[in-house]
Amino acid sequence: MPSTAKFNLQETDKYIDYDTFLAENFDASDYASTIIKQSQKADDTTDIGIELSKLTFSIDIVNKQIREQVVANYESLLKQVTNVKELDQILNTVQTNINGLNNSLKTLSLKIKAPYKQLSTYARELENLRQTCELLRKLHRFILLKRRLETQLTTGDRDVATAALTMHELDTIMSKNDFEGVDIVTCELEFIEKSRAHIEGEAQILLREGIEGQNQAKMAVGLQVFYNLEEMAQHVQRVIEGMLNELIENIKGVVDMPSLLSSQSYGNEANSPNQAAASPTMSVRKLNNSNESTIGQHNQKQLATAVWARMENLMKSMSDQCIKVYSLEKVLEIKKDPLTQISFLEEVSKMLDANSLVSYFWRVLSGHFEKELKEATKKSKFLQTIFVGEYPKLLKLLQDFFSRVAIYNGTSLTDYSQTPEYVIMLRSFHTFEASFLAKSLQRMTDVIKSTFPSYGGLSRTPPGRNNVLNITRVIGNELETASFESSLLQAVARNSVKALSMFCVKCESLLPSNEQSIYTTSTSNSGVINYLNINIEMSNILYYMHQSVWKILEEYPEKIVDIVKKGADDCHVLMMNIGNKLVELIKKDAENMLMKIHQEDFSGKVRKNNFEPEEDSSSYMKELAKHVRYYHVNILHNFSCGVEPKSWAKQISKYVLHVFIFQASIVCPLNESGKLKLAGDMAELEFTISQFLSEYGARMEEVGDEYKALRAFRPLLFLDSAQLTAAHHTSGLSKVILIHHLIVRSQQQQQHALPLPNTVYGLSKQEYMKWMDTQSVENEAVQLALDAITNGSNLTKAKLDEIPEYKLILQIVSDDEEEK
Repeated sequence: MPSTAKFNLQETDKYIDYDTFLAENFDASDYASTIIKQSQKADDTTDIGIELSKLTFSIDIVNKQIREQVVANYESLLKQVTNVKELDQILNTVQTNINGLNNSLKTLSLKIKAPYKQLSTYARELENLRQTCELLRKLHRFILLKRRLETQLTTGDRDVATAALTMHELDTIMSKNDFEGVDIVTCELEFIEKSRAHIEGEAQILLREGIEGQNQAKMAVGLQVFYNLEEMAQHVQRVIEGMLNELIENIKGVVDMPSLLSSQSYGNEANSPNQAAASPTMSVRKLNNSNESTIGQHNQKQLATAVWARMENLMKSMSDQCIKVYSLEKVLEIKKDPLTQISFLEEVSKMLDANSLVSYFWRVLSGHFEKELKEATKKSKFLQTIFVGEYPKLLKLLQDFFSRVAIYNGTSLTDYSQTPEYVIMLRSFHTFEASFLAKSLQRMTDVIKSTFPSYGGLSRTPPGRNNVLNITRVIGNELETASFESSLLQAVARNSVKALSMFCVKCESLLPSNEQSIYTTSTSNSGVINYLNINIEMSNILYYMHQSVWKILEEYPEKIVDIVKKGADDCHVLMMNIGNKLVELIKKDAENMLMKIHQEDFSGKVRKNNFEPEEDSSSYMKELAKHVRYYHVNILHNFSCGVEPKSWAKQISKYVLHVFIFQASIVCPLNESGKLKLAGDMAELEFTISQFLSEYGARMEEVGDEYKALRAFRPLLFLDSAQLTAAHHTSGLSKVILIHHLIVRSQQQQQHALPLPNTVYGLSKQEYMKWMDTQSVENEAVQLALDAITNGSNLTKAKLDEIPEYKLILQIVSDDEEEK
């Protein structure tokens, strides 16, 4: 039966939704509301009854299951009831023990609380006693220090530094402890204040006297006193600020136009040059209210003298103050803290936020100096004029100022000019320096512009020596004005280079741009004469300028010479360009004359008497002699350019001999009579060139290889062909000349003549010569000539080999290859 009931219960469990009722968030009201809402939607009231029946059925089933569990486990349930009774007894026992423990704690608390309160009271009393003892010790120390201070102050100035240390300790004790209401302290406050004032006063006197008299001992004592008072850095800063303020007021007074005008009006400038400096109410900023037009009513020279007198006094004051700062810094650097070994200077530098005391002084002074001068010159054209126009004087005063400072430091001005102080102070004059350099450059360029007028009848006239003297005089004056200061001198030197470059540009603009013939037999040919005259005159003027500039540079250091050298070299380069251009035109003219050699007949018959030619010399040689004489008389002789005409004469001679030898080597036809005529031309050419060179103190031997070739080529004409390969016969002649001469000799035969290379290449003799001259290596020219013979001839190889001259040419070429 029980098994059947159990089975029935398990079967009914299928119809009961336990999960809905076992959910943690199950709410009976929500569940009921859900059932009601569902019945209302279905419009059927029977649904509620069904749900209630289900609930009733489920409850009954759960009750049955509970009863079944109770019946099945009643023994265990009875044991649990027994255990609950035992647990109640145990809990009663624990409660009893807890009550006993609470009673013990109360008893123990009573035993501890009383001693604790007593001990706390004793601790407070002990702390009060300790504070009282400490205060008494401080009071005792205060009394001792006060008595010591009295003793130290009565001994005089010897113990002022120790008294300062005592005073600082007293101040420390009073600042860290509250002595209010303590009569023994209160009654001594007045004495302490007086003592402090006395000590500080003595320290200030010592420091001031030490700075004024450059007495390092007094400065050291004064600084030590302030250091013991822990006021050293602040007091040094106040001293420096006082010096700077005084100098700033002096600077304002120097450029104060109202005070300048008033002092000139009443004639007080000579008696009180520092009047404006002593009057702080007068400043640069008052210039807005001054009528600068009144300067025209006064003697501007006297005003300028007054300004420079004030500036000189200012520089003296600045040097005095600067020396004091240097002296103070030396003492600060020597004095050190006895414990940390940190110098006093380091502490002062930290306070001033600077690398050193001197750097701070210079930084502030130069900044105000630049500011005041700039503001003054903006408001006063008169001051701007004298400071810019006489900037070297201003710079000279600054140099004198630095000279005094450098002497104090034991260094030279040259070494001191590299220091940061010098650079910082010089930078404050940058505006005036830039304006002065601009005016200096303008003065140099103005004299050049006046030399080259832009319009009028003289606009195309070359400058004369007087013009060059005026230009170099101005350049020399500008350099001399700035010679006392190296950086300014270098800047003026660079300006002079610009002026000289401008002079070269102006000269170059006057030169004729077109090329034309330089030879004329008519004096009425104004075109050629003017062309030569203007080129020669410009060359002479440029050379004279070059020499004049170098004469000026003799008294200046090498650094300045290196700068100005570029301007002088520009003149020399332009002079050389003009000369070289004329030399090239002379070469071209001489070449055209020598090309007429091919118009001469060198195949004439020979006379029976000594084989003399029909004529003494060729017409082209006579004409060339006239041209060479013309080159000397009308061109080179007129140059006044030092040794350059001699160099140009040698260049012309070398080229004439080179062209003659080259063209003579390809003269064709050439028989024995023609050889005599050609030899006579050579003799006359040598005489002509020798006479030409002698006019410039040169000899034929100075021409070099071309003269050797001429001397070697004359006997070569009368040698047998087989002898032309001998080195001692052909020494000084190029292989190309020998090949040309052998080709010409081969053409004396009726058959199997070798062609000249220019005919093969389709070039004129002049073009062929220029082409061969462009070959960088002689072997290339030799190969070109050989290729023309081999490839340009209509003869076969066998017939070529039968020509003796061809064999000799091959031998010359092979010897040349062996030499390589």
